[in-house]
Amino acid sequence: MIQITRLLAKTIRSIVKRTLPRQAAQIVLTFRTGDAGLFVEVQGTNQALQFHDPRPQDSELLFVPLSVLDDVQGSKAEPVFLNCRRAGVLGASWQEKGVFQDLEYDAPEPASDAQSFPALPTQFVENSAELLLALRDAYETTDVESKRYALASIQIRGSDGIIAATDGRQLLKQSGFTFGFAEELLLEHTKFFASKELPHDQPVLVGKTDERVVFQIGPWTYWLSVLTEGRFPDIDRSIPSTHYSTATLKLASADAKFMVDNLHRLPNGETHRELTVDLNGKVILRAASPSTPRPAEMFLRNSSKQGDDVRICTDRKFLARAAAMGFSDIHFPDTASPAIASDASRTFVWMLLDPKEALKSSEDSLRIESPFSTRNDAPSVARRRESPLKQISSTVDLPPPQSATAEHSQPATKQRAARLSPASATKQTPSATDCAISIRSQLRTTLAAVNELIRTIKTEKRSRKSLKRAMESIKQLQDVA
Repeated sequence: MIQITRLLAKTIRSIVKRTLPRQAAQIVLTFRTGDAGLFVEVQGTNQALQFHDPRPQDSELLFVPLSVLDDVQGSKAEPVFLNCRRAGVLGASWQEKGVFQDLEYDAPEPASDAQSFPALPTQFVENSAELLLALRDAYETTDVESKRYALASIQIRGSDGIIAATDGRQLLKQSGFTFGFAEELLLEHTKFFASKELPHDQPVLVGKTDERVVFQIGPWTYWLSVLTEGRFPDIDRSIPSTHYSTATLKLASADAKFMVDNLHRLPNGETHRELTVDLNGKVILRAASPSTPRPAEMFLRNSSKQGDDVRICTDRKFLARAAAMGFSDIHFPDTASPAIASDASRTFVWMLLDPKEALKSSEDSLRIESPFSTRNDAPSVARRRESPLKQISSTVDLPPPQSATAEHSQPATKQRAARLSPASATKQTPSATDCAISIRSQLRTTLAAVNELIRTIKTEKRSRKSLKRAMESIKQLQDVA
């Protein structure tokens, strides 16, 4: 008999289905126990996965369909017992809400031509937990539909510890890792590293066999095949220099979170969710769509720009991704060249859209403003007073942002650690005068929004009256006819 928990069954099921999505219906897990503990193993076409719990159990070997875990899974660590009832029959028993459950399943037989489970490499090299996040970000930059290049894969370079990925529209290069080998390898596409169930606070061990790269993360060991054929772009030559940028957006962390949380409030474009970034002394994001009569703006009050005024057009998902990954410096060489977000260990590059699509400022724009940050990461820049008319001020609560100055002074591994565990900054208590000014601004903003709502309602009423009169006229004409 093998004992697991309902929570473990849920975790294994989730990770296996994410890692092997196309084979989920036919997946059979190998459960084996003994003095070395519990091992749960599964293989796919180009990958293999193993879970290990070192607590010893009685010696047992079971082949368990993944569908069994669908039944026994749960959110608590309640015991589940798996055993072989008789030849060809697998049993599972557990309690659910105090009610005893006992089910039997057809026990699959191992395939006669099944490959043996891969062996461990002779040695592992330890990396920080940041490697897991870096691998996840890299695979989110791939293109599984690419035919000309191997853009579904990521590149890892053992000689300089670099992870690189691109989908032809965006590019991500990350450095500061140790792999224990000198080769330059392409790894097959996978969604394993995006699993939220993996431990994100434990070191990541990396090893290599003849055909696979092996990762150990807590109780999980993952074998991933190396792509032997396929071309990959020269990443280093594809990254523009930032020395001659026309302008640089200094994005405050409070504004970055506000933007990621509220960008959906701006209208969507027709094709690429076009977004105008207007750096003209202020940092303003602007968007419009055929379905909305007026454009909308997002004013990032804690951010600033260095260099010349510039107005560019971008796909908003790339700008939002740069903000979500914690980049504070975003460089624009000109209005057409790729944008470059960079820090000490990472470079994120993406293609801009046609600069002719960039929207100019409009007096009738609706405005969303990020709240002033009292943190020390907000760039110190003089801001001109804004008219309260036609503004919609936000009251979003923001977590303590990271210090941009400290971020650039830390080594690569600490840079990425800051993304997982932001250092809390000392909060400055606003004075009574500041509070009064803030309340006055909020009241003015609310009044402007109410007036705008009243104007819109009146316009709609007039439209309905006109439509009603037109319908009455048509009816009279029909009666005459």
